[in-house]
Amino acid sequence: MTRLTALAQNTFREAVRDRVLYSILFFAIGVIGLSLVMQEITVGDRDKVVRSVAQGSIAAFGSLISIFLGISLVFKEVERKTVYTILSKPISRWTFVLGKYLGMMMTIAVQVGIMMLVYTVLLTMQQTVPPAVVYVSAGLLLMELMLLTAWATLFSTYSGPTTAAGFTLAVFLIGHLADDIWTFGNQLESAAAVEVARVLYWVLPNFEMFNIRSHAVHELPIPWSQVWGASAYGLCYTAAVLGIAMLVFERRDLK
Repeated sequence: MTRLTALAQNTFREAVRDRVLYSILFFAIGVIGLSLVMQEITVGDRDKVVRSVAQGSIAAFGSLISIFLGISLVFKEVERKTVYTILSKPISRWTFVLGKYLGMMMTIAVQVGIMMLVYTVLLTMQQTVPPAVVYVSAGLLLMELMLLTAWATLFSTYSGPTTAAGFTLAVFLIGHLADDIWTFGNQLESAAAVEVARVLYWVLPNFEMFNIRSHAVHELPIPWSQVWGASAYGLCYTAAVLGIAMLVFERRDLK
């Protein structure tokens, strides 16, 4: 446990020193701030539009940070040869992968927390204190980013950043289109095609399960059944993907 904690803390310290990460975070805060001061030029229900744009920005930039950090999680250590120094100590490969992942999740949680703090302050100044559903929605966003980062970690265990970024982006897009795959598949005439669509639906991640931003934007009651179901789904799926990532790295030839 001590080694795992040390790896996570070291990964966190390395990540927070990354200048590119700060550039993304500052740009995200700028977009959130801009969305909350654009009320005067917004048509329709201005308050809801502003909340929708701001919360959508947090989700988008959170996903960008998750992909950016995850795709080089293992590759960077292999490229720098530091992985040989780390693994020469009594640290197993699965501990290395899990420690790096936990460190990245600490970083992502801090980034999302900062964006939510900015959102809370600006929204309180302009409209009112956000209801609890907003923070529950942010919690589910973190669950989604946990799963997305796990996929990025898996791809980083055996490929370079460019390939890992392409695969992770594909998973991200497919995950948000999972419900469309199900709907489209049920409309196909071929029984085989229908079965393929259903298999894809159940095997690939469904990121829309974590999305309750419409409840947060319209300040509706918290859909607890969806929250608990999505949380269980996210934890189990993340554990499975991380398990595969550890297995892949265990079998990788680092010579």
